[in-house]
Amino acid sequence: MEAPMRAWYEVIKPRADILSGELDEAIFAANLADVLHGRAPLEYGDPARFFQQTYPTQGLVNLLAAVAKRLAQGTGDSVIQLQTPFGGGKTHALISLYHLFRHGRQFPDAVLVRQTV
Repeated sequence: MEAPMRAWYEVIKPRADILSGELDEAIFAANLADVLHGRAPLEYGDPARFFQQTYPTQGLVNLLAAVAKRLAQGTGDSVIQLQTPFGGGKTHALISLYHLFRHGRQFPDAVLVRQTV
């Protein structure tokens, strides 16, 4: 018989701002223009923090790798349609692309960078 799945709070430790109740939920409204113009909250605007806090899902890694391949080799799809509902991560993916190609070389040890390039 398999052991029961452990509760999430037994597997991970939430960040301090979550535990203290001080998390500003407005940070979840990502805005690519704010990132580009240096007005975004640190969670999105600071590439080191962004890479640290972004979990590299297989879908995100696949997207970044496909774009990297297209830019580097000129092969692969030139248009990629992201089909997700509201809150599905489209803007987060665009911010990931921006930080990867603008700042990725500064963070070669970031998991998202390592798994993509």
